[in-house]
Amino acid sequence: MSTPSPGGALRGSVVVPAHDEGAVIDRCLGALRPGDDLEVVVVANACTDDTAARARARGARVVETAVPGKANALNLGDDACTTFPRAYLDADVTVDGDDLRRVLDVLRRGPALAAAPRLHVDVSRSSWPVRAYYRVWTALPYVTDDLIGSGLYALSREGRARFGRFPDATGDDTFVRALFAPGERVSVPGTTFTVHPPRTLGALLAIKTRARFSVAEHVASTAPAASGAGPRPASAARRLARRPGLWPSLPVYAAVGVLTRLRARQRLSAGAPVAWDRDTTSRTAPAA
Repeated sequence: MSTPSPGGALRGSVVVPAHDEGAVIDRCLGALRPGDDLEVVVVANACTDDTAARARARGARVVETAVPGKANALNLGDDACTTFPRAYLDADVTVDGDDLRRVLDVLRRGPALAAAPRLHVDVSRSSWPVRAYYRVWTALPYVTDDLIGSGLYALSREGRARFGRFPDATGDDTFVRALFAPGERVSVPGTTFTVHPPRTLGALLAIKTRARFSVAEHVASTAPAASGAGPRPASAARRLARRPGLWPSLPVYAAVGVLTRLRARQRLSAGAPVAWDRDTTSRTAPAA
């Protein structure tokens, strides 16, 4: 049961962009537990499945649009929300409602402008190369040092005022993270959110190419903002060198990095947008 907010006031809002997420929207909203203190807006964008009906059944307010695209869904969700702080949550990510409420409380108190729970990657159904990749990735400073993004971030009213509308870019996580210096964002201790990664190496390569493309796209379109959102190679190398248990996984991580970087650069130089490369391997319920 969620912890009530003082005086019954809204604790904050959550925007969930959802395109044909009927397979996972119950998992997402079931963990989140919308209530009187948490305004949850699911934006069903160009859906052809039962995402909207499932979201309504879980107590969310639903905005439906025939226009596809995550940026459009995020902007429509912003328009429908009435309060701050405000979280932006991918439908295939899960976070306990009480943990998210704690994150929103941190933003309300300040001084942080952006926040998220700590990241947990559930690789229980993934193949060994995928597990090896994430074993290294989750040890990097980019992930461990006050990460916001990877499917969930929350902003205070002041933090959201850093930009206007969400741009029509490949990665909203990359765009938002670059707006905040390390001292302005925080991963809230004692809270977690769970990412369900691809089950196969092919699906991993697809989504990581998209992620690399979003970083390259951001760097090409604008100078990096206060945070320096990209990874810090020297810091990462020092950290990995001190953890020999990760060394057997490094070849997989390096190979994925090289391949996806090349693919992303080729697509960017060709002037072609990266395909959305939606991962469907993780969007299935685990076997009983």
